[in-house]
Amino acid sequence: MCLKFFGSLYRRELLTIIPFLICMFVPAPVQADPQQSSVSPVAPGAEPGTITTPSPPLTAPAGTQSSPSTQQPNKIEKQAPEQKASPVKPANPLKEVAGKTGQKKKKVPPIPLSRNGPDALDAYRHSWNPITGGPEFLPQADTLPEGELNGRMFFYSRFTEAQYTDSGGIQGLPNGYYETQLLLLGAIYYGLSSNDELILLPSMISTFSSSDGQSLYGTGFNDFTFGVKHRWVIQDPNGLRPSIATPFLITLPTTTWFNTPVPKGGLPPLSVVPSTHFGSYALTTGLFIRKNVKPFRLFSDFFYTFNFPTNGVLPGATAAQRIQYGDLAQYRLGVEDVFNDKTGFGGILEFVGLSGLPFSIDGIAPSITPRSFNLMGLQPTIEYNLTERLMFSAGVLLPVFGTNEYMAVIPNFSMWYYWGSVNGLLMAR
Repeated sequence: MCLKFFGSLYRRELLTIIPFLICMFVPAPVQADPQQSSVSPVAPGAEPGTITTPSPPLTAPAGTQSSPSTQQPNKIEKQAPEQKASPVKPANPLKEVAGKTGQKKKKVPPIPLSRNGPDALDAYRHSWNPITGGPEFLPQADTLPEGELNGRMFFYSRFTEAQYTDSGGIQGLPNGYYETQLLLLGAIYYGLSSNDELILLPSMISTFSSSDGQSLYGTGFNDFTFGVKHRWVIQDPNGLRPSIATPFLITLPTTTWFNTPVPKGGLPPLSVVPSTHFGSYALTTGLFIRKNVKPFRLFSDFFYTFNFPTNGVLPGATAAQRIQYGDLAQYRLGVEDVFNDKTGFGGILEFVGLSGLPFSIDGIAPSITPRSFNLMGLQPTIEYNLTERLMFSAGVLLPVFGTNEYMAVIPNFSMWYYWGSVNGLLMAR
């Protein structure tokens, strides 16, 4: 009886503690954290080396739990066995580029333009340079495009008001003296090449004057000037370099050939370039400078003229004599302000100077008196484009200073017309 009792008690105790022992030695299942990704065993039917991750649990209706069978494993990219998956960081392009070099990128300096080659010409033609009617007295350093032709008509008038003394003072005109001149100058320019320009300067002059009892009235051909201009440097639109050109001009004494009524050895109005003594062969060279800085254009010109000796009767003389002139120097400065690019409306301020030098490059002393003189004037000019090809400008040259010459006021205006085009487009100098 006792053995049966203890045997049954032993079986009951074993049955009681066996579940407890199972719970101790068998680990409980761990619930996956939805915020962390875990690696699951290889799914049945998956390729070797494929790692699967459980997809987020599906949303179950309220009060229910989702079954593990409703979750579908997703495939991710294969990784080499020896590599471990690392968390992906958001890309930062700026930081990434800086991290690669560790240094700031250096700016590549622009390639400098040639002096007057195709690259410099192309850069200049694509820069700011509207077509306008001015300036009145300053030939421009830049040249016309090859094959383009333009003509400009200048109308000058000179009204003599007084005369300058040797020291620069102003005094009245001599008794019985007066002089008025009207000059029609045709300036024709033609583009021979990208940097060369043909210049033709025919003109007509009318004189109404009286001096020492001798009167001159009439109209005729003025001395004819022609030549070429070469542009050595094309201005750089992105720098300070200006355009630089040199003219070479020849003047023929057509006033003598056609017996035009002008005072022998006299000078045309101060505004005319080049300035030469009437009835004399002359050679002129110089230097032209021009720079565009929107909305301004800056000009500077210098002319040097040698007049060949000639024979003639000077005013106040009764017999012909050998006439030796001193050389002439002309200097000009100007600034143009373009108010409106489309209409060409703008204003120009021009300073003009002319000096008769007391010497000549041929070494012969001047035979006329006074041997030297100076004239300076200042002109405000307005400009406007009447049509796409016809430009207008006008102003008054006012006397500023002088010595040993007559003081005059010179009203003037010009009409400028363009013929031809480049690839169908009208282009300015």
